[in-house]
Amino acid sequence: MSKKWALLVLVAGLVLSACGGGGGSGFSGTVTAPSGASVQGTEVLACYYDAAADDCDPAKSKSVTINTAGRSSSFSIEGLSAGDHLIIAVNQSQNLVGFYLDNQGQPALVKPPRGGLTIQLTQAALGSSSFPRKLMVR
Repeated sequence: MSKKWALLVLVAGLVLSACGGGGGSGFSGTVTAPSGASVQGTEVLACYYDAAADDCDPAKSKSVTINTAGRSSSFSIEGLSAGDHLIIAVNQSQNLVGFYLDNQGQPALVKPPRGGLTIQLTQAALGSSSFPRKLMVR
């Protein structure tokens, strides 16, 4: 598995919770970086969640890269399958990560189509013992 997918699958291993949605198409929203950082180079992934495998299905997942410099930028990912997705944003060069969160501040599963998603990037704590070992060795 490539480093990029390994990182995204690792991040996707966090606690998931269900959230509403519809029957396919895409997601759109805004990614914001912490003060002093830029969203440029951030990859936003719509990770198709396979409940049976309790994992992300790369074949049904899609991503876009933000090429705009600045602290905030919009994103749009189209052509997705119906079903649950975890929306993850990762900026490897700045060690930043973020999720679309539910009202309790937990990573949320969402169904397309859905707009107005907001993702706040924060400093990643990769290598933490809180991550499942099976995801770290992929």
